[in-house]
Amino acid sequence: MTDSEMKAVLSRSVIEETSTSVRLHKGQEYQSGILPKAGGEQYREIVVGASSLVKGSVVGKDIVIESAEDININKSEKAPGTEIQGSVNALGDVDIGKGVWIQGGIIALGLVKVQSYLTESDIPSHVLIEGGVSGSNVIIGDGVVILGPVVAHESIKIGNNVTIRDHVSAPDIELGDGCLIGGLQAQTKFKCGMLNTISASQILLPMDTTNIDVHSGIRSPYPACNSCPSDSVFETNSGIARKLACHLFAERKSNEIIAGPCDHWKKFPIEDVEQHLEGNKFRCVSLIPKTALNIRKYAEKATIWERGGES
Repeated sequence: MTDSEMKAVLSRSVIEETSTSVRLHKGQEYQSGILPKAGGEQYREIVVGASSLVKGSVVGKDIVIESAEDININKSEKAPGTEIQGSVNALGDVDIGKGVWIQGGIIALGLVKVQSYLTESDIPSHVLIEGGVSGSNVIIGDGVVILGPVVAHESIKIGNNVTIRDHVSAPDIELGDGCLIGGLQAQTKFKCGMLNTISASQILLPMDTTNIDVHSGIRSPYPACNSCPSDSVFETNSGIARKLACHLFAERKSNEIIAGPCDHWKKFPIEDVEQHLEGNKFRCVSLIPKTALNIRKYAEKATIWERGGES
């Protein structure tokens, strides 16, 4: 078979489309989004194959973005992973594999499941989502990085060593160990592991304290990290971000998360209910005194952590 004949065969086999399903084969580059072109096509089942690239968004019913594989895209270059240069939008469920980079967000009416990052793998296994994640229920595996908020109508379960830049909001939230999240709103139930950091100056927890299960204190960067005794270690333009992910607070070795040497950090006063502000649906927990009248006194030192070091 000649080179031109081989290219013609490959171009025909890049994607298979029917009225009910779409499959982009692995190791392929698709020059546009996978979008409905006629009424009813928004209900198609969509599978994006391993280590493929979609130059646009993906819209369908149930969507699977497959984990990266060890695939050569030419004689000298391996595929960097599975990449969606847009958002993923589903009327059903979404399943995101390992080695996946989504340059937009994920919105689903059903379950959103994001698989864990593998630290020891020759195959790309990073999981990076640059936008927000929303679904009825959301499950996020270990080591995932999300640069937007995570919101669910029912529940969110987060693994270990997960970074979520913005807030996490759902009636029922479970948080693993060694995570860094931007904020927290748990209305009915909250369970939390060890060595976690929440960068917001206040968190919203269930009114019923019997539905709050925190294994150890949750680090609040405000106020103790504003006067960090190891400031010289973090003297760079990214000092705030490095302090949020502070190795002196929690060390990550392979898949293990252990306490660092710092004993200067402060925890949110979750057990001290006298310090909580109570509303209709949440209790507000913060190290800013609830009797504070001059919020400007605290704002500058508290909000630098919420911005994550961004100007």
